[in-house]
Amino acid sequence: MPLVDVSEVSNREFDYIICGGGTAGLTLAARLSADPGVTVLVLEAGNANLDDPAILVPAQYLRQLGDERYDWKFTTTEQEHCKGRRYVWPRGKGLGGSSATNFMAYIRPPAEDVDAWEKLGNPGWNWSNYLKYSKRGERFTAPTEELATIYRHTFEEQYHGTEGELQVCFPPLIMAGEVPYQMSMNNLGIPTLKEPLSGDVNGTWMSAITVDPTTLKRSYAVTAFLEPYLGRKNPVVLTGATVERIGFPDSAPGPRFQILDLKATSVEFWCSGVAHKVLVGREVIICAGTLKSPQILELSGIGAPEVLIPLGIEPLQTVRDVEMDPTKEWQTLDKLRDDNVWAAEQMQLFESKQGIHTLGLAGFTFTPMQQVSSKASEIIAAQCAKLSAFRNDRKIRPGLWEQYKAQMRVLQSENSVDMEWTTLPQFRTFRTQPVQGKQYMTVLVALNHPFSRGSIHIGSKDPHQQPVMNPHYFEDDFDMQLLVEGFKFARKVAETEPFKSCIVREIDPGPAVRTDEEIREYIIEGLMTAFHTVGSCSMLPQELGGVVDHRLKVYGTQNVRVADLSIVPLHIAAHTQATAYAIGEQAADIIIGVI
Repeated sequence: MPLVDVSEVSNREFDYIICGGGTAGLTLAARLSADPGVTVLVLEAGNANLDDPAILVPAQYLRQLGDERYDWKFTTTEQEHCKGRRYVWPRGKGLGGSSATNFMAYIRPPAEDVDAWEKLGNPGWNWSNYLKYSKRGERFTAPTEELATIYRHTFEEQYHGTEGELQVCFPPLIMAGEVPYQMSMNNLGIPTLKEPLSGDVNGTWMSAITVDPTTLKRSYAVTAFLEPYLGRKNPVVLTGATVERIGFPDSAPGPRFQILDLKATSVEFWCSGVAHKVLVGREVIICAGTLKSPQILELSGIGAPEVLIPLGIEPLQTVRDVEMDPTKEWQTLDKLRDDNVWAAEQMQLFESKQGIHTLGLAGFTFTPMQQVSSKASEIIAAQCAKLSAFRNDRKIRPGLWEQYKAQMRVLQSENSVDMEWTTLPQFRTFRTQPVQGKQYMTVLVALNHPFSRGSIHIGSKDPHQQPVMNPHYFEDDFDMQLLVEGFKFARKVAETEPFKSCIVREIDPGPAVRTDEEIREYIIEGLMTAFHTVGSCSMLPQELGGVVDHRLKVYGTQNVRVADLSIVPLHIAAHTQATAYAIGEQAADIIIGVI
């Protein structure tokens, strides 16, 4: 899968053109190009960034954020329910997409979350197939007995692949606070889960990560699905190529701006300030991610007329659902910030597979809210009653009502993992500043199944401009209520032994913030994305407002598909990289005709 110059692809025809060389896109390219009789072109807007220590050294993951070489640096619109604040949304830019910048946690969702996709009208998109495709690309290495004992690593071999390209293992170094943190969770009734990749994530555990156990470097879409296949001649990759639009033959739209049989014949893109075009032999597959895939569709004339017409774009096919579902010295990463000499020493140690740069993000807890909050039953009952009253509201789209029903079923389940608590081995807050020489641990509280629904649309015909992203944070106050309860439980863990004895004091927000209203204010100030946005090109039946069908075909087109996290119709209780890889795998079998 060689990297090529634009002169080698411009005006040429390729069987498959993949728009986006990220997690799903490179996986898909590797599988499609296994047939030497087809040609594959990957167009990636970012740089190649090959052999880059900022990507490959695991503990460098936060240093890429905000750097335009690696990060799109998206921002939201002003948020009505957050006092007009805008929020930064980092996302991976360059080959590998966010698999090059994420925290490397390898987590699958609960089985019931994936089975819900099928129940929404997507045959074949169920837990059984998900597990099969997730294991296909995985190459799992079990921890040594010593590491398993020290860090409480547990796993079950049947849920792991061993012959794939993506390296998965347990981190060889974990922050000292992780084990007592997990033990405090146990003391509060949260069990340690033996295998979170089994389809059951209810509990606390140490996560596997995408790191090569031999080199201790990040394993991501580039090292797994591009570099091993550089010798293939039929796939090629062009970086610095920003897709502008998919070209369709000239034709006038029919009733209600719909041409029901659009056939893509070209893809137009920009490279080094010059416009180019490539020709489509068979199909175009959009893999630009949740925040960019809808932009390509709308620039191509596929979207809501009220969005396209004011920008001078002729609507060729109407789709509506361009939306989305947000006391002893520890080894932490803080010293890298404080001590340049020590930081240089640690980089040298990494060359011998030692030191702080082998530190992995490991501690995760997923639980139902009922398990951690006495208010949960009351809050959930009120939410279900409120949503049930919407049933006959004509303002509610049919697809949204079906999603709400699925979410209510999950909420009322005893196994519903509404909340997530993740530990981060460094200072990570925006209200206060760290003190040099101190060691910090951050507990992140996340909402797994938000009810607020956002939108992503183009605001310009210029493909280089960011789309307009409005997550509508806390439009449904239920989301805020859950985060408040989740925040209070995080404090309860910090007040429970043995983790309590590890803490000198709470830095942010500090003990003065006690009431629910004060916690709400803090959440608005400290809110950040969990990086796991989905659903902007939802896979749903057309009558429910879907953008793609269960075979990933964009409605109204013959040969345009979307294959990335944007197709996920309901959010999942998981970090999403494992799901992005699985989507790429299943998409390949759909396109090839295996399923």
